[in-house]
Amino acid sequence: MRLYFSFPLNIMPRHIALIILWSFLLAVAGCGAMSTKDSRPIAEDPVCVYNGDLGCSRVRVDERTPRALYKGKPYYFCTEECRDAFMKDPAKYVGKSSGD
Repeated sequence: MRLYFSFPLNIMPRHIALIILWSFLLAVAGCGAMSTKDSRPIAEDPVCVYNGDLGCSRVRVDERTPRALYKGKPYYFCTEECRDAFMKDPAKYVGKSSGD
C-alpha cells in the first residue's frame, strides 16, 4: 500500500517507521548518552533530581562545575542557579537524591 500526499514525495509506511525510529535513536543518543571519551567524573545534581529535571541531573565534574559542601559532603550542580537554590534549603534536596 502506498500513501500519496499533496507534496511530491511518495512516502511508504516503512519509510515513516524508519524516520520515527531514527529520530528516536538520535534523541536518546543526544540526551542520555555521554561521550565515552570524556574522563571527567559524573555527579548527580540534587536540585534537578528533586525537580524531576532528568535532562541535567547528571553533570560532568571539573574545576568549573558549581559545587557546595553540606555536612562535609560535596554536591555538584548543572548551574549556579541550582547551587543557589540548594544553599537556601539543602535538607530539602539531599533526602531525594539517589546518593543519600
